[in-house]
Amino acid sequence: MAYKLRSLISNKIVQAIEGFPIGGRGLKPSTILPCVQVDSKSGGEPEFGVSLKALHHLGIFTDHDDSTRSLAHVGSSLVEKLETDTTIPAAYLCQGKTDITLKFKVDYSLLASEVISITNNKPKSFWQCSALINLLPHERVVVEFSSPNIAKPFHVGHLRSTILGNFVAGLHAALGHTVTRINYLGDWGTQFGLLKYGYDSQNLTESDLKEDAVKKLYKVYVWANRQAESDPSVADTARQIFNKMERGDPEALSTWELFRRVSVEDLHGIYHRLNVYFDEYHGESMYGSEKCCEIVKAMEEKGLLEALPDGRKIYETKHGQKVTIVKSDGSMMYLSRDIAGAIERHDKYDFTKMYYVVENGQSDHFTHLFRILEQLGYDWVQGLKHIKFGRVQGMSSRKGTAVFLQNLLDEAQEVMMDKQEDTQTTKDSARVSMGKVAERVAVSSIIVGDLKQRRQRDYIFSWEKALQSRGDTGVKLQYVHCRLVSLERNCGFKYDSEMPLTPALLTQPPAARLIRELARFDEVLLETYSELEPCVLVAYLFTLCGSVNKALKQLPVKSAPREVGEARLAMFVAARHTLAAGLNILGVQPLEEM
Repeated sequence: MAYKLRSLISNKIVQAIEGFPIGGRGLKPSTILPCVQVDSKSGGEPEFGVSLKALHHLGIFTDHDDSTRSLAHVGSSLVEKLETDTTIPAAYLCQGKTDITLKFKVDYSLLASEVISITNNKPKSFWQCSALINLLPHERVVVEFSSPNIAKPFHVGHLRSTILGNFVAGLHAALGHTVTRINYLGDWGTQFGLLKYGYDSQNLTESDLKEDAVKKLYKVYVWANRQAESDPSVADTARQIFNKMERGDPEALSTWELFRRVSVEDLHGIYHRLNVYFDEYHGESMYGSEKCCEIVKAMEEKGLLEALPDGRKIYETKHGQKVTIVKSDGSMMYLSRDIAGAIERHDKYDFTKMYYVVENGQSDHFTHLFRILEQLGYDWVQGLKHIKFGRVQGMSSRKGTAVFLQNLLDEAQEVMMDKQEDTQTTKDSARVSMGKVAERVAVSSIIVGDLKQRRQRDYIFSWEKALQSRGDTGVKLQYVHCRLVSLERNCGFKYDSEMPLTPALLTQPPAARLIRELARFDEVLLETYSELEPCVLVAYLFTLCGSVNKALKQLPVKSAPREVGEARLAMFVAARHTLAAGLNILGVQPLEEM
């Protein structure tokens, strides 16, 4: 976290540009600040770099093009005018194929001292001290994610929305935004008429649902569905039951409310295992025919609907695609419920942004939703965004059967317990909580295995890759965190944030590389935020772990002279806090012992 140095470099560039006839008068250092980056490839002590092409794209060098020749001329003039001092002793140009980078050598002791002290003094929020993060405007953010169906076991098809949505919410919260997490349940429709038919036919009562409620309801639904396939009158009965629900029949709604309550209780257990929580549970049932009719009326007044002879009402997109809003029997399509939901949420939360974390296949739906809201005159539609993601292939149990998430987590836990029992270094004190630790490692592996993928790509899930202890996996991230915790506990002395730090004792190449990675954390968070790509943060954490492992191997703490050991310990404690912060943003609980 290069707080002072980044600001000093920005100020020096502004001072140099102000004398330029091609520069912009009144240029603020905050404009340049995001372009000042820690050089992730510097071989020795950390340096900073500023892309001249990036400055050009900001409109700073208005009289020059962005060719390397022109940028080299601009850069040479800048270097001549830049004032150096003991804090920033040198500036020079580095030419690439398509860009010129203005490089800055900096006072390494100042950088190391600042990175370590701020991180260790504010371990839960050190990144929020960064000017880069503080440039972000405060926003009120709503994130809708997961969205499983009630009365059915949680299917792995909803897992990626859950993991990604939790990450999006966690990232925004970590950056200081006000976040509301919403789980929009599939809790309405004719299928619940079918479920009630089966529930009544098998003479079940609420007492039958005290254990394994969702599994029992799912079996009932499967049975009723088979009955409907062989007997058309069953489907008719189910529709009649659902019509009663829509009309507010007390008996029908009472049973449906039971289904919903026991389903949410079951979901709480799943989400707890995944380290996920929600502020509110919403559902399609919140937007009944009355609210949807209001939406249809508003669309008709704007001339957005066309009535067809068969009774349907359709909306024609700007590409000529015709989308049904009202079916021929007068019932509403779920697009109308989403329109009503967006309007109600803006009225309630006054959000600046709302994210829908839903797979790629629903792109057309959200295009229509956003377009209709815009045509209805809601200017806040610009704050709506569909967070798309690809599908997971091959996510089944080791036995190859279709799997629900409960099965996946149970089997992953079993695998990790087997690995722990086969590890000779497993401590007796850890065996008591082996099951709990195994589950958290397994969950970490599944989450990290998902988030390290590019968000919109499909990928093939592999048990072997997700749960292996070697390579870039969640197991590796947890293992390195545990090594750092163990170091602090067993090094022979206790870390004290008040003790003086001597950065001159941290000049060895492994230490310099680790300090460089720690200094990049705010940059990585900003890049992750701008792209909403968790793989950016995951890749950084793997790089950080690589630097930690090399430093641990070459820079002993316990056997070093006390002053040297204390300096190294302070650096490793900062690394632990940084790794833990990244894991928490991803939705992974850092372990202290494996």
